[in-house]
Amino acid sequence: MSFPKPPASRPLGEQPGTGPVLLVAPHAPAELSAAAAFVDDTDAVQAALAEHVENWHDLGSGVALQAAAALLRAPALWPILPRGLMDLNRGWQGRAEEQESLFGKGALDEWVASHLKEGAGPVLQDWYRASLAQIRTAAGEAGVRGFVEIHSYGDLGSTYDRRCGGRPVRRAEAAIVCATPWATAYPVGLARLLPGDLRGTPWSLQQQLGEALGRHGFELGPSPYPAQGPWCLSARFLAARWFEWLGRQGQLPAETAAHLAELAWTDEHDAAMEAAATGRAPELPPLLGVRSLASSMAEWSHEAGRLGDAFVRGSSCFTLVVEMRNDREAESGLFGQAVAEGLRKFLELPSVVGKSSGKG
Repeated sequence: MSFPKPPASRPLGEQPGTGPVLLVAPHAPAELSAAAAFVDDTDAVQAALAEHVENWHDLGSGVALQAAAALLRAPALWPILPRGLMDLNRGWQGRAEEQESLFGKGALDEWVASHLKEGAGPVLQDWYRASLAQIRTAAGEAGVRGFVEIHSYGDLGSTYDRRCGGRPVRRAEAAIVCATPWATAYPVGLARLLPGDLRGTPWSLQQQLGEALGRHGFELGPSPYPAQGPWCLSARFLAARWFEWLGRQGQLPAETAAHLAELAWTDEHDAAMEAAATGRAPELPPLLGVRSLASSMAEWSHEAGRLGDAFVRGSSCFTLVVEMRNDREAESGLFGQAVAEGLRKFLELPSVVGKSSGKG
């Protein structure tokens, strides 16, 4: 059976730019027609797919992305396949759960996995791998310091909240999400090798962004999400930069650092790495040093956190995940403009000629 294949090197929509940040809207609305070929052809399943895709779009995030990219002259990426079919902001495999959750699900959720045509799964995995490779390449361009995800979220809660019978809880008009997969006392996989309190979003950036959002009529409020999040794209960027920095500092052999940075983008649950880090297998190249790194991250002291602080100071890289409440969709352009202004102030960049229309 034939399925749409990912374009050779451009499985994502792309706008070139030269700014010091990479802007990504992983859940920007995409055409339903791009998803239809992968699931059963029956009228009932196709109708359910349309509803599923509609429920999972981040409304307005694509418009906000374009507005921010125009003001920053920054590169920007967005999906061609809709999030309701495949979620780029999750690991390919989700966590084992009795009931699927927002941050536990994999790139393909339970509904999609149960309605795929025979042979569609491997093709979608090719799309997923190619998309992450394109993002990784863009994030590795010279001069890119920051990785920014632009999202929107449900005004009264997530689709899972509603589906599971939860009551509505109105969310803030805008929020900064600092969740990471390693923010837990019980990490697994690659998360074992990062400090539990490592965050990529400095307080100064949060302050500048909050002020810029306020000037444009968006009140920044608390994130509704837990501290431990999924392997989202910005977490992959931060983890890769962390391992590369450890290599430059002599904390890891160069070969090991490069391999771990590769895993941050390709396989956060690599079995060989997990076995070496936990002592269930001997350390062999390219994993020399991972056991001592895992031990130092687990040591009951402040040393792991202090090393993370040194990385933040010394690497000059940062991440930002920002959410707009989706009932403000009509003002998405203004939201993107505010994000750009906050970033520009944080980076101390000069203003650029031209203004966003501010229209959603």
